[in-house]
Amino acid sequence: MQINTLIVIPARSGSKGVTDKNIKLLGGKPLLSWTATALSEANLSDCLAILSTDSANYADVAEQIGLSAPFLRPADFSTDTASAIQVAEHALDWFLHTYGYLPDWLMWLQPTSPFRSPAIIRQAWSILQLGQAEAVVGCKEIHRDLTTLFRLESGFMQPLDKQKPTQTSRQQSQPLLTPNGAMYLCKTDYLLERKSFYPPKTVPLVMNAIQSLDIDTEEDWAIAEAYIKQGLV
Repeated sequence: MQINTLIVIPARSGSKGVTDKNIKLLGGKPLLSWTATALSEANLSDCLAILSTDSANYADVAEQIGLSAPFLRPADFSTDTASAIQVAEHALDWFLHTYGYLPDWLMWLQPTSPFRSPAIIRQAWSILQLGQAEAVVGCKEIHRDLTTLFRLESGFMQPLDKQKPTQTSRQQSQPLLTPNGAMYLCKTDYLLERKSFYPPKTVPLVMNAIQSLDIDTEEDWAIAEAYIKQGLV
């Protein structure tokens, strides 16, 4: 079978916001398991899913939940400053040396987005099958106008768009989109050449607030637990 998509689930150890969050139990199962289960239920074909981790313990947990961890990521790619592109490149280099060719696509699924559903994963895959997109990126809507987004200049708030009066009515502003971190699916050659997940023909896959939740802090973790207890996922 020719593998046309490498699916990378990045999970380094040493998280500062929530200790060992990638294997901490969320709703009674390791955080990693939420992404592994969604991916399994998405039932994609011609794909290979792997965990990229620097921890033998994480690799053991991955194997227990049915997720392959074929290597341990080098320390150089496991720091706070290591970029997603560097980790993706390392995984693609492993794939090339293992299989002798590169896959057409790379899918990036962060385990810190546990409520990304199988349907969302399949939808991203379906968009690619139409043959027009070069990438699909998970996004959430921001119902704000650029005139109500500010940067600090000399200690004072200055709007990003200074050409218009401040727009405070949600109904009069078109939603902005921002990547939510839950899903990246990109042509491999573009990623390697441009070091980016955002080629010119990138299609946004808009997700709601629950699907877009990215766990980075204890507060985020509490919100995730609350969603589960309320039966919202």
